[in-house]
Amino acid sequence: MNNSDTLDKIRYGKKVQIGDNVKLRGKIDLGDHVKISDNVIIYPNVIIKDNSYISPGCIIGEPTEDYYRNNDHPFKPTIIGNGSIIRSGTIIYEDNTLGDNLQTGHNAIIREGSKIGNKCNIGSFTELQPNVYIGNYVRIHSKVMVGELTRIEDFVWIYPHVKITNDRYPPHRDFKTVTIKKYSQIGAGSLILPGIEIGENAIVGAMTVVKRDVKPERVISGVPGRDICSIRDLKDEQGNMIYPWKDHLKDYRGYPWQETE
Repeated sequence: MNNSDTLDKIRYGKKVQIGDNVKLRGKIDLGDHVKISDNVIIYPNVIIKDNSYISPGCIIGEPTEDYYRNNDHPFKPTIIGNGSIIRSGTIIYEDNTLGDNLQTGHNAIIREGSKIGNKCNIGSFTELQPNVYIGNYVRIHSKVMVGELTRIEDFVWIYPHVKITNDRYPPHRDFKTVTIKKYSQIGAGSLILPGIEIGENAIVGAMTVVKRDVKPERVISGVPGRDICSIRDLKDEQGNMIYPWKDHLKDYRGYPWQETE
């Protein structure tokens, strides 16, 4: 059963499915074949495009602080792209543009003002703070904290428990952008300090503290992180070169390399 507050303001596409105890609050656009599960709350000015699935207990278009202090709060648009899967407990704030085929884990948080490209994965219990940019085909694993203003380019992989920070002198709020360039790999448990740039095709080893910029195609590891070698020096058990990884995984997950080159 749909307990909608404002049915006349909602546009339903073809074959939309709405679960029980769903709250649709204001002007909302639901594309064709969208499925909204039980106990979901969707705030005004949300667009959910075709073939997307919203799991139980999600909140879409969560308002910013101004909503609770201003009776005339204008909701900024929130867009979820085609074919997306938003798993249970996820909260997506207002003023976000999320690309096609996004998948979240459970209880992910995406704060306001962010843009995410196509075919990205955001893991369970991961938080994206405000004003984050993420390119296409990015995989962010579980329990990652991505600080405000972070820029993550296409095909980057970030493994569990990584922390990306932005404030050198807290609580100064003079935030510094961390930039992670294409094809880079950030190992589990690493800490990236404010203002750092990780070069294209670079590898950050697990549990590394990154205090300085990382050059393209370099491997760093340790506390603090130290330059170890070129990625081209890394071999598998058979002695085959592993990196740059896109050169050896051209058919991996159907990644269309030409889209970004």
